[in-house]
Amino acid sequence: MIRSVLYLEPRGGDPQGLVGFYRRHRVLERACEQEGCLGAELQLPAGGTGAVLVTALWRDAAAYQGWLDNPGRTAGADELAELVEGFDSGVKGELYEIAVEARP
Repeated sequence: MIRSVLYLEPRGGDPQGLVGFYRRHRVLERACEQEGCLGAELQLPAGGTGAVLVTALWRDAAAYQGWLDNPGRTAGADELAELVEGFDSGVKGELYEIAVEARP
């Protein structure tokens, strides 16, 4: 399994615009409809300021690539660009392979 991690710096420091965008456009729900997506989350900084964290768990790298290649993924990109600082220069993200895990 792999986890995708995306850091979104909210323009003006207000993460609620991003939360609203993700809800209106059902971004996480659409990601979960992608073959191989095992779950997705949008997380706000506990301290109230900082980057919004978007993570998703994928069966494998091919499943994640399927999401990247999905033409519906870019829906609302212009609106998102208005909400994210530095969107045009690229947002910071990483892909991690899960090496060890534990579950109750």
